[in-house]
Amino acid sequence: MEIAVQGWRANAAEWDAARAIPRQDLPALTDDQRQVARKLDISEEDYARSVLAGRRTQEVLLRKAEALAAFLDGRIAHEHGSIRVNRIVLDVVEHRFIVELDVGGKPRVLRIDEDIVDDYFESGSADAEAKLARVFDRVLLGVTA
Repeated sequence: MEIAVQGWRANAAEWDAARAIPRQDLPALTDDQRQVARKLDISEEDYARSVLAGRRTQEVLLRKAEALAAFLDGRIAHEHGSIRVNRIVLDVVEHRFIVELDVGGKPRVLRIDEDIVDDYFESGSADAEAKLARVFDRVLLGVTA
């Protein structure tokens, strides 16, 4: 199964952490990154901090996508042996997971709002779990693409 994060963002906690990093510990910028910093009229140090914050956030988002993959794999293994998860992508701009499935040889796509996944994993929300189950069940009925 392929798991990916499409797009880029940095959350506030990672920005705060990046601001606390000593200048000498910041990642070295590539020539292209230096050129972008100049075009944006920001210092190379600030741009390096944004690169670092973005990388850290990407790692958090990738772990979230991996947790969703484990959740779906567990549900599938328990209830539906004829389904395979081929790919999970977190679209950062749309705040949505795109889950590509093989359902008995037919491709299906789940689209799950990131907020639902966050509610489920961060608070164990029964409502979020029910929404996830409902989205998953709709794909089994062929209601989605």
